[in-house]
Amino acid sequence: MHLLGAHISIAGGVDRAPERGRRATCDVIQIFTKNNVRWAAGHLSASERSRFFANLDRYGIRLAFAHACYLINLCSAQAAIRRRSRRTLAVELARCSRLHLPYLVLHPGSHGGQGERDGLKWIVEGVARAIENARAATDAPPPMLLFETTAGQGTSLGWRFEHLAELIARLDGIARTGVCFDTCHVFAAGYDLRTREAYERTMGEFDRIVGLREIRVFHLNDSRGELGSRLDRHQHIGRGAIGLDGFRVLLNDSRFADRPMTIETPKGKTPSLDRANLRRLRSLLA
Repeated sequence: MHLLGAHISIAGGVDRAPERGRRATCDVIQIFTKNNVRWAAGHLSASERSRFFANLDRYGIRLAFAHACYLINLCSAQAAIRRRSRRTLAVELARCSRLHLPYLVLHPGSHGGQGERDGLKWIVEGVARAIENARAATDAPPPMLLFETTAGQGTSLGWRFEHLAELIARLDGIARTGVCFDTCHVFAAGYDLRTREAYERTMGEFDRIVGLREIRVFHLNDSRGELGSRLDRHQHIGRGAIGLDGFRVLLNDSRFADRPMTIETPKGKTPSLDRANLRRLRSLLA
């Protein structure tokens, strides 16, 4: 059974997200657990958590997971930013535990010119430290950390499948990790998804290098940029360079029928754009 949904706002509290998700016709929602452009995190009260759990049931949301704050950069060229990122990631992991969220999606980071070798090393070190601190902060186990595929802008890591494979291998036994597969990012990084043949080549390469079993969730976004543009610009489903055929093949791939899939397409002031994109995706299901 396909679980389709969207990234949903937590304005006013995380407990408000399930109702907004239902208005957008979501089966599954992705949320931030805190303000995504601030380092500080507000208090997550027991009553807010209880309302969140109750509203997930009330509004029929089958699954919720989180996306980490955009400020986190575990492989920043600045040591102070790396330290702050580790602390914030630990806070986010602990908040996910308290909200019973199974996954936390994380951008691997941007090395700022220091090189891929140092960048990957710092990410591994940062995750290990954050996991340790999160476990000390709460009795609940931390969520699985999902490295998101990136478009490859600037000096970001995660745009090559090899980056993801190395991070997962080096964190084996330290943290539970996996992958969030973003269609826009993968396409912009140079992996084609537009036709069945191209899709199978890309998934075959991912399986050979990383393993399809590592994909835990999908971000379904069309791309404003062309193949290999390294441009991280999301577009409405079927309105970008990937096109409907690519999404049709992915949605009907039985290997991923049980994977949560959320859109991060452009938003409007009402849920209508999310509803339209989800309706378009559901129309592609065989």
